[in-house]
Amino acid sequence: MKMFKVLLFSSLFLVVLSACSKSDKPGFPSNDKKAKLTFTVSSEFHKVEGDHFEVTVSGADTKSNFIDWIVNGARKTGTNVTVGDDDFNNGKTITIESASDFFGGDVFFGGFEGSITPFTVTWKIEVNGTPIEQGTQKVVKDMSPTFSKSLQLKLK
Repeated sequence: MKMFKVLLFSSLFLVVLSACSKSDKPGFPSNDKKAKLTFTVSSEFHKVEGDHFEVTVSGADTKSNFIDWIVNGARKTGTNVTVGDDDFNNGKTITIESASDFFGGDVFFGGFEGSITPFTVTWKIEVNGTPIEQGTQKVVKDMSPTFSKSLQLKLK
């Protein structure tokens, strides 16, 4: 899973770098997107039972500067922002919003059931107020393939 995240965010970085020189020219995209991601994990999720769920998000502007994110009202900085087991323990809703406009971004989320009690994940991902992905997934023990999703934060 770590290798997948490295590849995911490396590709974002390359896309943003290639767009940088273009973004100053008329007709090319600019920093004009805002994102809001909402994830709810059911109360059956228990870290002590070996359950795992993680969300990693990253975004950058046309000058390759990574943007900050607001996680349940708290500003988080870094090349990517991750919320995981401690944040979702015993079932919680986490809202992640871009702190500023961005040019491109990616989100990766997934998890697995470590005991015998399945948990449910519900998500809604919006860009500029338009849902680009939403769904619900029941996560069960020994699920194959392991539940994971990777998306670009862009309008369709």
